[in-house]
Amino acid sequence: MIYLSIVLLLLTIAFTYKRLNSLSTYFLYGIIIGWLLSFFSYIFYMSSFNVYFEVVSKFYDFSPGSWNRLVLENFNPSVQIRLMNAGVILFSYSFLLFSVSYTMSRRKLKNLAIYIPIGILALLQLLYFDPAINLSLQNRYYDAGYPQTLAFNEIRDIINAASMVLKHGVVIVAFLLLFIHFFRNVHVKFLRRYMLYHLLCLIPAAAIHTIMFYWAPKVLVKATFIREFHNYLKPQTSNIIYDINIFPIVSIVALGTMIFTFSRYHSMEVHYRNINADINKRIKTASLGVKAFTHSIKNHLLAIKSEAEYLKEKLADDCEALYSLDLIMNSCLMSYDTLSSASSKLNSISLTMELAKLHVPVEKALATLASSDSRVSIQVIRESLGSKAYMDIAHMSEVCCNIITNALESLKGQSDGEIVITIEDQDQWGAISIQDNGPGIAPEHINDVFSPFFSTKASSSNWGVGLSYCHKIVTAHNGKIEVESNDKKGTTFTFFLPLV
Repeated sequence: MIYLSIVLLLLTIAFTYKRLNSLSTYFLYGIIIGWLLSFFSYIFYMSSFNVYFEVVSKFYDFSPGSWNRLVLENFNPSVQIRLMNAGVILFSYSFLLFSVSYTMSRRKLKNLAIYIPIGILALLQLLYFDPAINLSLQNRYYDAGYPQTLAFNEIRDIINAASMVLKHGVVIVAFLLLFIHFFRNVHVKFLRRYMLYHLLCLIPAAAIHTIMFYWAPKVLVKATFIREFHNYLKPQTSNIIYDINIFPIVSIVALGTMIFTFSRYHSMEVHYRNINADINKRIKTASLGVKAFTHSIKNHLLAIKSEAEYLKEKLADDCEALYSLDLIMNSCLMSYDTLSSASSKLNSISLTMELAKLHVPVEKALATLASSDSRVSIQVIRESLGSKAYMDIAHMSEVCCNIITNALESLKGQSDGEIVITIEDQDQWGAISIQDNGPGIAPEHINDVFSPFFSTKASSSNWGVGLSYCHKIVTAHNGKIEVESNDKKGTTFTFFLPLV
């Protein structure tokens, strides 16, 4: 149990140290530190009562020699009570603060209105349960007479009961926030996975802590008629899980689940990074190939164009020949432009970031495509009210334009074609989804849609670099892009940008 706790702390640091810029990570550390602080303080405090065979040997995996060493150290009980109550309070309120920071508003100043009252409430509890402060309160009222002593005891019992309810209520509220957040974002793949791993990590921690400290925080010191002497009370250990002696098993399973969850959470992030790295590697490789390819092809196109211009001068009186030569020249120019566009989209891109509302790139893209097939119904649903993100508006507009163009091409010849664009907030992300009711993407092709030069459309103007470009732009904004498709039922592209 003790060694697993240390392993848990080390693994938590290993898996989360790179995310210290996140406020929720600090609160996660508060949960772990509170858990360990309350646990070890409890062990040290119980050493004052030398209850090895009654409690410690059954549940906490201490060797007799180690326990005797603790007993002989004669730790200050008041300090251990103070640390134990601090650990219990830190665990509970860090749990709530983590849930608030992870699920509530992304605006830090707005969240302060929640953080400050929670912090004040935790501080008041910490001060009340401090042994020195509580002893001074007991001495003051006990010296005032018997009626005042009874009144104080009644008030103390009420405060203790209220603190117990508050401690458990805080954890329940924290879980309610997390579960509500989970079901609210269950349709977003990466948010669903992140939230699921958080829940799997925190449920065992809360379960173990509740079993061990269902009675805490509590006043464990009692004043006597002699001020220099006071009694220290042994905490309750009667619990059905303790009584049937399965606590070690519960602890090992719960801590093992937490460690596994942390590792899976880390693996999921590595998985996403690897996918992005693989696509970026393909784009870079394709870019090198395009440079060599376009250089050669452009020379041939220029030669064909030059010969066509020469023939136009020679055959100025032949209308049919001039018509054919014009087609050749136009085809050369179109191919030249297509090659240049493909090359530029795969090369390094410079972003000019500015703060803009989520609907701005969508509106610009729709304005560009205003002359497109009017038989397709395009509906825009704006559920995000004024949320902003840092973005390069020109590039993000082209991302929207590419995806909408792909949707329009997939709906050609379909009488009931429809495109629905939804702009909304998802957790701390702004989401823009573009959904069509076209033929969809075959399952065997869904993993290749962002690969350069991959395309299922037979078109001379389509080189299959549009979605690679979209992926490159979105990830350059520290965003994420996802695709969901059902064959014969339509496709949805969703990209997420971090909100400010």
